[in-house]
Amino acid sequence: MERESQLGIIILAAGKASRMGNPKALLPYKGHSFLQNTFYLAQSVNPQAIITVLGHYSDQMSAHCKQYNIPYVLNIAYEEGMSTSIRCGLNQLLYYHPSLKSVLILLADQPKIVSGHLMKMIFNLSNNPVKMVCTSYGGTSGVPAIFKQDLFHDLLQLKGEKGAKDLIRKNMNCEQNIVACEEGYIDIDTPEDYNQLILAEKLYK
Repeated sequence: MERESQLGIIILAAGKASRMGNPKALLPYKGHSFLQNTFYLAQSVNPQAIITVLGHYSDQMSAHCKQYNIPYVLNIAYEEGMSTSIRCGLNQLLYYHPSLKSVLILLADQPKIVSGHLMKMIFNLSNNPVKMVCTSYGGTSGVPAIFKQDLFHDLLQLKGEKGAKDLIRKNMNCEQNIVACEEGYIDIDTPEDYNQLILAEKLYK
């Protein structure tokens, strides 16, 4: 069996994007939307299942998902925090794919994450006695993060806005838990962030 064949992926795209003022996952980047690019990134590591969790802007977001055949689920409790989207996505994956052995969590607004980085994370998880592998950037650690089945129960018990940060911290016990990505800190929260990203792309073409 291939290493990735029992991997599921959750793409988190349920937030209000209040500082952006519109659904940032639908902003164009490199010829596609951020969400499309994240979906293609997820597909690049050959998972068994992918689900995108929607919340705010659900009408626009779901129409976009249908147009580009992106699988999605609506989290009706998204206003209670990121943890609800993780629980919603994992429950959906396990309902259709109960044999999943690991789950990778991605954000739709980290444009500098590449497939090679995800493959390193999968390698670390599969070849070391760890339950979790996360991404380090800017002096912190977070998503993308991948969790073994041993931690599914803990993921389903998450509460609040912090998502899986406490769970990541709790399971950080060796260097194999971390794969560095210096540009992973780049996420898009404001129009200024987006404009700087597009300008940088033009300058370094």
